[in-house]
Amino acid sequence: MENKKKILGQIISAVEIEALMREGRNEEALTSLTSLLKKEPRNAYAWYLLGNLYSRQQLYREALEAYNNAKLLEPDGPAASAVDWVVDLMSGENV
Repeated sequence: MENKKKILGQIISAVEIEALMREGRNEEALTSLTSLLKKEPRNAYAWYLLGNLYSRQQLYREALEAYNNAKLLEPDGPAASAVDWVVDLMSGENV
């Protein structure tokens, strides 16, 4: 039961953070993600969301680091293709 509560909490947190990002409330999203990752440093989806947030802000080095953290935790997750995308982008733009 405790594990189900933890998973539900992660889902709710992710949905709330995604809503903040959609609304352009990036500072609040960053604060929420930072707080979540302090509590759950092995939360691959939170790392992925952080990468998305940094990508939207064109902070590609930070995005790559966040995506890599997510990919290390979940190699087949959504961050795998995001890492490739950022690397391609950075190699073409000299970011």
